[in-house]
Amino acid sequence: MSYFSAFYRIKPVKVTLPNGQSLIVTFAGTVSFTSQFHLHHVLYSPHFHLNLISVAKICDSLSCSLHFSLNECVIQDNFSMKMIGLTKQVNGLYHYFPPAPTSHLASSFSPNKVCNSVVHSPCNSDTSVPSDALWHFRRGHLSHSRILTMSSLYPSISINKNSVCDLRHFAKHKHLPFSISQTNASSNFELIHFDIWGPISTASIHGYRYFLTILDDHSRFLWVILLKTKAEVSTHDKNFITLIQTQFHITPKHIRTDNGPEFLLPDFYASLGIVHQRSCVATPQQNGRVERKHQHILNVGRALLFQSKLPPCFWSYAILHVVFLINRVPTPLLHNQSPYFILHNHLPDIDLFKVFGCLCYASTLHNHRTKL
Repeated sequence: MSYFSAFYRIKPVKVTLPNGQSLIVTFAGTVSFTSQFHLHHVLYSPHFHLNLISVAKICDSLSCSLHFSLNECVIQDNFSMKMIGLTKQVNGLYHYFPPAPTSHLASSFSPNKVCNSVVHSPCNSDTSVPSDALWHFRRGHLSHSRILTMSSLYPSISINKNSVCDLRHFAKHKHLPFSISQTNASSNFELIHFDIWGPISTASIHGYRYFLTILDDHSRFLWVILLKTKAEVSTHDKNFITLIQTQFHITPKHIRTDNGPEFLLPDFYASLGIVHQRSCVATPQQNGRVERKHQHILNVGRALLFQSKLPPCFWSYAILHVVFLINRVPTPLLHNQSPYFILHNHLPDIDLFKVFGCLCYASTLHNHRTKL
């Protein structure tokens, strides 16, 4: 009974014991071992001296999985995939050793005096609260400086300078900032960043909704591949590695991506000796260089669309034009050199620069020309 957090009277249930005897159970309740491991409608029999948990019942009520091995059994939540319980194999049986019970039902339980449900709360306890703490709760966990200001206006308010309120720190808790990375690859294609941008609400005139961004960490040279679906990523990933091997005669050493399933090509990477680095879940900062490059691309791309007054469906052309410009413009990150120069070791031809969206005319092919 010490593990019950609530109990109630039920219709008499006949329970058969392992030795063949039977008894009647008239009480059931809720057993809470931890905040994530709790069982409902647990039968209580004061005459039975063993606590038994049904594997079928625990899987049904908690939506969990039990993984049995020779020495232990792990109880795992099916949604969060976290371990919520662990049992040890002792003399052929799996024993669960719960934390020490904190319920007061064991001392207050009486079969002749039962309510429908009993739940204990710290707010209902008879423990006296110090006056300064009580006022601290009433003021909504104010800071010490604000409490001093109020005490000067209301002398009846008591102050304890040595008191510490953890709740205020928990309530104001923020994610710690990520430090700026100072590491850089020492040579071209030592580290390559991959990431996917999209989907966009307005498809391009060719039906593209995504683009794959590829960034070389050393040269900061940028490649963008337009995509209609994410399913195309694995193919373009392999084709890009083949392109680098053929054109630059080098195999990338490291590839850094997020945890997207489209980047999971362990056999392909292993065959080439490439180390696949994946960022932690919901931590895009660990692949921040290519994430930041998305912002750069979109900022310039929007400017080109505004300048040209083209409809949004031309965004794919703007993105490709932006990448062409970024690769050929000097940047302070490379000591005022361009990514093109770092990668190819010669200056790009800036005569190729054209105004995006400007009017142009296409000459008629020779076999389609007339006298006029």
